[in-house]
Amino acid sequence: MHKPYASVIVKLLQSHAIYDDDRTYWVLLDQYETAVRDYFQVIGINLDLNRREGYARLIQKEFAEDEGNPPIKLIRKVSLNYELSLLCVLLREWLEEHEVSNHLSSSRLFVTREQLRDRIELFFKNQPNRKALLSKLDGLIEKLVDNGFLKQTRKDETNPDNTQYEVKSLLKAKLTNDKLDEFRTKLLAYVESI
Repeated sequence: MHKPYASVIVKLLQSHAIYDDDRTYWVLLDQYETAVRDYFQVIGINLDLNRREGYARLIQKEFAEDEGNPPIKLIRKVSLNYELSLLCVLLREWLEEHEVSNHLSSSRLFVTREQLRDRIELFFKNQPNRKALLSKLDGLIEKLVDNGFLKQTRKDETNPDNTQYEVKSLLKAKLTNDKLDEFRTKLLAYVESI
């Protein structure tokens, strides 16, 4: 007989995060948090449950090389190409701007495809590069959705630029201030080299 929280364990293993707007899993996780934590502890994984930001994710424990046989990595690391990294940085900064602005109508940040395009276009002054990027934009956005950084909240078939996404707070956990500063430094070095 399976445990009542088994679906939460499977969902956490299959996805990047569980969000508080996914009520079925969120309520179960809240109810069985200790059991879920204990389950993952046994296999060397920590549950990062951030109620304030509204997400739960798994983090693989780091083991020193001299600790014997570390467990097999169950949590995959996602490598991002330049365009995806740039979009993540822009979205992360956008989240910060949204949080510190005085006129918050919502704690959640919603953006349209057009707004995403306008922000990233600024980094591609060269016409051929800009054209190539814009032809790949929908694919880049889909990858961010697949990685749990964006969630499509409204699709506009007649005008795709009006398709709306929620920027998920998981992005803040994955892209810390230190990593953000590191990327900005690399970006400045890249800009100065061209």
